[in-house]
Amino acid sequence: MWLKKVFLIFATLFYYFSLVDGCYEGERIALMSFKSLLTDLPNQLSSWQGENYCSWKGIKCSSSGHVVVVNLRNPHPIEVMININKEVVSNSKNTSDFALKGNISPLLFALDHMQHLDLSFTNFMFSKLPAEISNLTKLTYLNLSNAMFQDSIAVQFTNLTSLRSLDLSCANLVPDYSSVSVSLTFPLKLDFGSSLLSFIIYDYLSSPNLRWLLEGLRHLRYLVLTGVDLSKASESVHLAKPISSLSNLMSLHLSSCNISGRISIGQFLNLTNLASLDMSSNVLIYLILDLLSNLTTLSVLDFSRNDLNGHIPYLPQLEELSVASNPAITIDLVSTFAVPWSKLTLLDICFTRVGGTIPLSLSNSTSLTSFRAGGCSIQGSMPSSITTLKKLSVLMLNENYITGQLPVSMSSLITLQYLSLFQNNLEGID
Repeated sequence: MWLKKVFLIFATLFYYFSLVDGCYEGERIALMSFKSLLTDLPNQLSSWQGENYCSWKGIKCSSSGHVVVVNLRNPHPIEVMININKEVVSNSKNTSDFALKGNISPLLFALDHMQHLDLSFTNFMFSKLPAEISNLTKLTYLNLSNAMFQDSIAVQFTNLTSLRSLDLSCANLVPDYSSVSVSLTFPLKLDFGSSLLSFIIYDYLSSPNLRWLLEGLRHLRYLVLTGVDLSKASESVHLAKPISSLSNLMSLHLSSCNISGRISIGQFLNLTNLASLDMSSNVLIYLILDLLSNLTTLSVLDFSRNDLNGHIPYLPQLEELSVASNPAITIDLVSTFAVPWSKLTLLDICFTRVGGTIPLSLSNSTSLTSFRAGGCSIQGSMPSSITTLKKLSVLMLNENYITGQLPVSMSSLITLQYLSLFQNNLEGID
C-alpha cells in the first residue's frame, strides 16, 4: 500500500514539474489523449505535434507554461434551412463537415489551470456531459453549445465557482419557409404565415429543475440555455427562482426551452445587472411585463414566438424589443408612441394584434434603425413624418391594409437598406 502512495506522489510531481521546452509533459499527454479519441477530418489539429503544445492551434498558455485556453470551436458549422416542403436542407457554401468527432478524454479535465474552454459545434456523438468538468475550478468561460451531447443536467458543473460565462445551447435559429404558401386564384397571394424563423435542435440536453445553478455558479454573468428542454422545470411556478440568485447576471437566454404556462416576472427582479433577456420560442401564455420597468439596466427584451396576450408596457430603458408572432398581444401604436422611446433601435411586432394607423408620434423615436410590423392589420396611409427617422435601415410593413401613396420624401431615407411593403393597398408615390 505504501509503495502505491509513493508512486502516486512521484506521478503527481512528474505531472506538475517535468518540463520539456518550457511545457509540462503531463499537460501535453492530456492534450494528445484528447486528440486520440477524435476524428479530425478537417485537420484542425494538424499542428498538434512535437513537445511545445503552447504553439498548437487552439491552445494558449500562461507565462509559466500551463494550458489556460482550449478553443476548438468549429470554425465553419454547416448552415441549414427548412424548405417549403418542411425538409431540413443545407444552406451552406461549405460542402465539407468541419466538425471534430468522437468522445472526450477525461484527461482533458486534468488541465486544472484552464480558464477558457470552447468546444462548440463539435460532434461528441450524443455522449453524456463529462462529470470530470467540475475539476476545472479556475474556468471562467465554458462553451459546449451545439456539441451533440445527450444528457440531463444535474451536478456536472458543481464547483465551477470562477465561471462567468456558460453556454449550453442545443439549438440554432434558422430560416424556415415551411409556412409559405401561394394562392393561385386571382389576385395572386403570397402568404408567409406567422414566422420565417425556427429553431433546429442539435443536442438533447434537459434539466428537471435549475437548482444546479446554486451549486457554485453564483458569479455567472452570461447564461445561455437555448434549446435545453426545461418542460419539466416549467411545471413549477418557481422555475426562475434559482436564476434570481445570480445577482451578477447580465445576459440570460432561455429560447426554445419548451417553457410553458405562466412565469412570474417578479423572480427576475433581483437581477439588477441584467441587460439582455431572451425567452423567445416557448409556450408562454401570460406575463406581467410591467414589472420589468424596475430593471433599469435592461436594454434587450425578446419574447417573440410565444402565445402571450395582454399589452406592451412602457419600458423606456429598452434598445431592442421583440414580441413578434404573439397573435394575442394587443398593441396600440398611438398610445405606445405617445411617450418617448429615446433609446429604442429595434422594434419587432410582426404578426401581433395592432390595427389602427401608424401615428405621427412614431417619428419621435429618432434612434430607431429597424421597425418590423408585418402582418399586423395596420390601416391608413403612410405618414410623411416617418422620413424623420434618419437612422432607419429596415422597414417592414408587408401584409397590412396600408392605403394611398407613398410620400415622395421617403427617398430621403438614405440609410434604408431593406423595405418590405408587399400585400398592401398602395397606389404609388405621392
